[in-house]
Amino acid sequence: MKVVKRTRDFKALELKLSQDSTSPHTIYFKEHSVREHTQDRPSGRTLFVVNIPPYADEKGIVNAFSEAGTATVEFNLKPSAPETKLIHKFLPEKDQPCFRVAYLVFKNVSALDKALQLTKLRPMNSAGHTIKLGIQKWIEQHNNAVQPPKVLKENIENFMKEFDTKMAEAERKEKQLEQEDDEGWVTVTKRGKVQSFARTEKVENKILEKEEKKKKRKELKNFYTFQIRESKMKHIVALRQKFEEDKKKIAQIKQTRRFKPF
Repeated sequence: MKVVKRTRDFKALELKLSQDSTSPHTIYFKEHSVREHTQDRPSGRTLFVVNIPPYADEKGIVNAFSEAGTATVEFNLKPSAPETKLIHKFLPEKDQPCFRVAYLVFKNVSALDKALQLTKLRPMNSAGHTIKLGIQKWIEQHNNAVQPPKVLKENIENFMKEFDTKMAEAERKEKQLEQEDDEGWVTVTKRGKVQSFARTEKVENKILEKEEKKKKRKELKNFYTFQIRESKMKHIVALRQKFEEDKKKIAQIKQTRRFKPF
């Protein structure tokens, strides 16, 4: 098989909605060449396209490059690695009205060569597909965003079943790690060995007392002038009370004749 030499420079072509469109838009494309290719974007079959207008959709881009061959399209806001979808989203995402980039993956290498040699793109609209604009597009987006309660409930139940299964599997693996191996070693896990305790009224009171003690320790005593003045006054009052109490005790001892000063 003859190896085709490909240039890494971008190629510019006009992208039209229909054949008689008077306001085409220019897009730029080249072969997607990176150090590490993935299964979603294989080497030698992926075309990288930039400056795609917001109104273009996947079917429209496929129609534009249909002369080269069939392909699958993946849109991104900016060039990046393929994202792994970890979070299940119950509601469809709203399309952001901005220019995007796309990755076209053709079935074979020869289709990519044909795409790079194109001198003209086909219109995005075809007999079986028409890109909607303006009020028609907004109505369609609104209708697609509304899901029946039954479908939404089924999606949530399926998600919870998958989540419970994953949590049970993770807990089972942690328990296996916590068991001793043949040499007597135990793997330390995030869960740890500390067990939770019952929050009775007695326990809650102890916790509150500890928190109050911590607050009292953090308070600044005798820091301001009025605090120093008040503490002195309280100390004098306490001394007077102690003096009066001592006088009463001495008087009681004299009355009982138990006072022996020498």
